[in-house]
Amino acid sequence: MNHSEWRKRIARRNDISSRITHLTNGKTDDDAFDNFIKILTDKKLEGGFGYISGNTPVVCLQEAPLSSIGENLIYEKLLREESNSQKFRYRAFGIRFGKPFIYKKGGRPVIYDNSKEIKKIIPENEYWRIVDLQLSDLDKFVDWSHEREWRIKEELSFEYKDIELIVPSAKYYKKFITYCEDNNRMDILKKVNGIITLNSLYY
Repeated sequence: MNHSEWRKRIARRNDISSRITHLTNGKTDDDAFDNFIKILTDKKLEGGFGYISGNTPVVCLQEAPLSSIGENLIYEKLLREESNSQKFRYRAFGIRFGKPFIYKKGGRPVIYDNSKEIKKIIPENEYWRIVDLQLSDLDKFVDWSHEREWRIKEELSFEYKDIELIVPSAKYYKKFITYCEDNNRMDILKKVNGIITLNSLYY
């Protein structure tokens, strides 16, 4: 199968994607927007340790299609409302990459498995690949497989030609345009492959 044939197969499926997405976080939407701008200015995603096994910082991404990312964000909001929590795992500001780009950078799908069992099989320096999956105890399910997570060790550098952008709404699309105009960063707008507003899907 060549690249063209691969793309044709993916184009005929709504459950997979040729893109991989990193979503930013922040205490508020404005804070997440500032983090989004910093990522674009630095042209780099820094790895972190949140929800990660082992001692390797990683960049987390989702292979989920854009429609599923919108659903994941809505469900995260529902979970916060039901638990009266203010904790956000991510917000609707994102950077999207072609899957081959992430693969060439060393990114791979995580291993969804019982973390205690899989740690008996793989070396400790590969623990960063593990996402716990527990489906035996009906009262203590752990299942994040809906995110179809990929990870990259340490950091991910990119050029604007490599990415598409996600913002939650027209409000933040306009705020981003204003930022580029006011800070002489029209190069970002001219070089990225597109800007997606998620409120056109679900918000």
